[in-house]
Amino acid sequence: MRELGLFEQYLIQLRQEKLQQAHAWATADSNHTDYTPVRILAHEAELCGRLLVAIRALNNDAGQFIKEFLK
Repeated sequence: MRELGLFEQYLIQLRQEKLQQAHAWATADSNHTDYTPVRILAHEAELCGRLLVAIRALNNDAGQFIKEFLK
């Protein structure tokens, strides 16, 4: 499934982008008192990672994907 491979690459890039944004924000100024934006970006990166795992599972075995993710 070529489309799933393309979407997988997109998620990898998006996850990396979110992690880089969080790192840039956290290191830009040491006077931050609220790290909510970093936490939000980290959650977004985590979601991208979870979607990536699910897509890889779907690409490998649709039956196992259904058992694992569509309970």
